[in-house]
Amino acid sequence: MTRSRSAGAEAEAAGVEPPLLLSGVDRTYERGGETVHALQDVNLAVDAGEFVAVVGPSGSGKSTMLNTLGLLDTPTAGDVLLDGREVSDADDARRTRLRKEYIGFVFQDFYLIPTLTATENVLLPTVYDADAKARPRAEDLLGRVGLGDRLTHRPTELSGGQKQRVAIARSLINEPEVLLADEPTGNLDTDTGRQVLGEFERVCDGDVAVVAVTHDELVTEYADRTVELVDGHLEVR
Repeated sequence: MTRSRSAGAEAEAAGVEPPLLLSGVDRTYERGGETVHALQDVNLAVDAGEFVAVVGPSGSGKSTMLNTLGLLDTPTAGDVLLDGREVSDADDARRTRLRKEYIGFVFQDFYLIPTLTATENVLLPTVYDADAKARPRAEDLLGRVGLGDRLTHRPTELSGGQKQRVAIARSLINEPEVLLADEPTGNLDTDTGRQVLGEFERVCDGDVAVVAVTHDELVTEYADRTVELVDGHLEVR
């Protein structure tokens, strides 16, 4: 199911900066009197429209890397770049703004508000914005993920796959350049997982860069590229 894409080669030839780049990133923690090297000299460039799967055993640094990519964690050393702009040293206010403008998140547990409809859940990232186009955009996104007839349904009225598609629509409401997914198929059966991964393919077709951290080999079938974290070191599979 792996797609063949030339986005990276084309971007490099055109001198276009990748939307997401880690360069020589280290992340260390002090825990129980010991120094933990969660990430060690990690280099990763993800191009627009590319789907990258990140695999590795528990404790290998996958969550730390995803948090670093999503500006939820700060590297001990190295650089994090969005569209060629260094953001490693950004303060909390700028990180929050950058996450809102450039990054969408999809989580294993969906994190939908049970009292809100599908449309209202998708609108949550825009709740403090005076954006008259947000609701039509939310409804359009739900239609694109096959939920145009579920706009007013609440999470208890949706299947697991439908909830995950609502979460994908929510992650796209601010038109991000990067989509980060944490175990996106972890709570889904295989058939539903394939449906959700098909949505990620369509997201990539819109030139959004997708990075999915996973234990599920199914995800690697859909990814353009798979990298593996082993003891904090990134290896090409």
